Amino acid sequence: MEKDRIKWNKRYIEKNHSSTPSDIAKNFYKLAPKGRSLDIAAGNGRNSLFLAQKGFMVDAVDISDLGLKNLEGVHPGTNRICADLDLFNIPENRYSLIINIKFLSRRLFPQILKGLVPGGVLIFATYMEKTGGNKSSMRRDYILMPNELLREFLSLNIIYYNVSSAPEKGDHVALTSLVAINNQI
Repeated sequence: MEKDRIKWNKRYIEKNHSSTPSDIAKNFYKLAPKGRSLDIAAGNGRNSLFLAQKGFMVDAVDISDLGLKNLEGVHPGTNRICADLDLFNIPENRYSLIINIKFLSRRLFPQILKGLVPGGVLIFATYMEKTGGNKSSMRRDYILMPNELLREFLSLNIIYYNVSSAPEKGDHVALTSLVAINNQI
């Protein structure tokens, strides 16, 4: 855990990270009922702050205490949780919105499903191996296989799914995005 915290803190010291919320968050947050939201791998809190400004109470979870420091005292609707996502557990039936942008932990998939309240929304976007061509040099732990995201969240009502290029990662990697609603009662 400490090794990962050091790595990510170093990245926040060495390079600027966008403070603009992700497009998928801006485009789909309105589908979720107001309430508690979870920002998985919140980083510098760009999506957490956006959601708090839109009326959500946000649990922003990240291993980087320096990234989360950007949220300190900025908005009363944000709750910073510095935790290793390899160990963090999502509480069941708690969130009206769960957002996961450019992070992958397959261990969390079942917890995400159980963490959504009925009517809750999942917004998920991360990297996926493109079919055909060169294979990615990214570790398998951090990259989805084609259609994996769809398969994992089929029990939800999927309302948006998209695969697009991810030029910052090379021609063998795509960015896959999914928005889904928990229609379970």
